[in-house]
Amino acid sequence: MELIETINLPNGLTLTISDASRRIAKDTLKVELYFQVKIKVLNSFFASPEDCHQLKKIFGDELTYEHKLERSFVNDGEEESVRAELLNTFKDNSLSYLSSPNFAKKMALSLLRDMKLNPFNYRAAPYPEQAE
Repeated sequence: MELIETINLPNGLTLTISDASRRIAKDTLKVELYFQVKIKVLNSFFASPEDCHQLKKIFGDELTYEHKLERSFVNDGEEESVRAELLNTFKDNSLSYLSSPNFAKKMALSLLRDMKLNPFNYRAAPYPEQAE
């Protein structure tokens, strides 16, 4: 994957955009863009320290928002325009959402709510292997 752009959002978060495009035939590509925002888990997001601890037990100190846009069977001559179209679509549709002052808190609380409603979908991170 190649980092193609980094955007510092007004809420203090950083959006990274990476290109994972690859050839799928002699004159055809799959154009694939990955969008990622790292979010530090803060105690101030939660009503209680127990809620913060519960989320950190599963996800650690950092959450990751990820999104992928892709287009398959793109002819060689259309690669750049398709990449630009996917990038502009994401920016037009998602940049204001990710830039919201409460985005990080809302994401953390949304994950916590889902953990409480569907605990069977989440497992605590395994203990790191002991050094030999």
